[in-house]
Amino acid sequence: MQLLVFNAGSSSLKFDLLESVSGAPLQRLAGGAFVDAADGSGRFLLRAGAAAGAPEPGTSPLAASSLAEAAECALAWLADASIHGRDLIAGVTATVHRIVHGGERFRATARLEARDLDALAELGALAPLHNPPALAVIAAVRRGLGAEVPTLAVFDTAYYTDLPPAAIHYAVPQHWRDEFGIRRYGFHGMAHRYLCQSARARMPTSRATARIVSLQLGRGCSVTATRDGRAIATSMGFTPLEGLVMGTRSGDLDPGALLYVLERSGLAPAEARRVLNEESGLLGLSGKTADMRELLALERSGDPGAALAIEIFCRRARHFLAAYIAELGGVDLIVFGGGIGENCPSIRQRIIGCLQWAGIALEPRLNAECVGVESSIATAASSAAIWVVAVDEASIMASEVLGMLR
Repeated sequence: MQLLVFNAGSSSLKFDLLESVSGAPLQRLAGGAFVDAADGSGRFLLRAGAAAGAPEPGTSPLAASSLAEAAECALAWLADASIHGRDLIAGVTATVHRIVHGGERFRATARLEARDLDALAELGALAPLHNPPALAVIAAVRRGLGAEVPTLAVFDTAYYTDLPPAAIHYAVPQHWRDEFGIRRYGFHGMAHRYLCQSARARMPTSRATARIVSLQLGRGCSVTATRDGRAIATSMGFTPLEGLVMGTRSGDLDPGALLYVLERSGLAPAEARRVLNEESGLLGLSGKTADMRELLALERSGDPGAALAIEIFCRRARHFLAAYIAELGGVDLIVFGGGIGENCPSIRQRIIGCLQWAGIALEPRLNAECVGVESSIATAASSAAIWVVAVDEASIMASEVLGMLR
């Protein structure tokens, strides 16, 4: 059975062709990612991956102007026998897609029919950076492969379906909850599930791992508290806009401030949504960039805006981390993932450094050397294990749908 997995982000499209043979681990046949060219052109360039035993991955000249076009390019690349020795598309059993917001209707992995796609389109306003591009990718893939190839969706919100009631509800009138579905949904569910599972698998069996705080820090950022494999709290809420400071998203904001701006400026709600999603966060604070690597370089050169952006980013993460440790009644394992979590030792140090009073400490050398690799970075005496893990959402997505297809 071969699964073609697509993971559409706000500015990238990852794809993996995975094969499952009964009784054997999933095997990656091919894959890659279309990523923002970062030159202001609006293009997405293909970084081609490599299957086991194949040459090292490299950059392909393929380029696209949208994620839907990137999906079309990915299909053409996988079908090119001159590259792979055969048409890899011919054996695809089903396509699998990550959808960020499933709302109340989509609470578990599902096969999508036309009516389901229409229902998902209505949720676009709740996750404007993610749901619309994902649906555009699905449409492009269905055109390329034909509607007879099953389309399955795995939802980030599904991990949080069983949040405790106190973690779900906002303090708003009941008719808001009933009529508009106002509640905390939570996002990055697949990433947090993978972080917890992967880190626990690396721990000695004698070490407790029931209480986990996972931090997914990238262009989008979130923190989740998990106890015994069940999420009990998470920083993102009704939309992916709530919680931590992110690349271009504001995170937590007093709703009174938003109402004040709307009343005084006459700003349309759609424009306010765009500003909070695309012009805020690290970009809004620094006035220069949403890229943490660039901000760290600017901070070293004495840029006060970059220094402020970084400090607020870390401060917000510290607040959620400490709050979730309290919610769990202690912590056995802290896990970092995402582009910032995996590649920025100084950010991890600034976030964890406040916890030395609780006996939680990073080992400076291990932390400094952990860039783009998976590693334990805690001191031997730390009361909690601390790990950095590279998130593999494709494997989670594939494992979710295999049982359904079989």
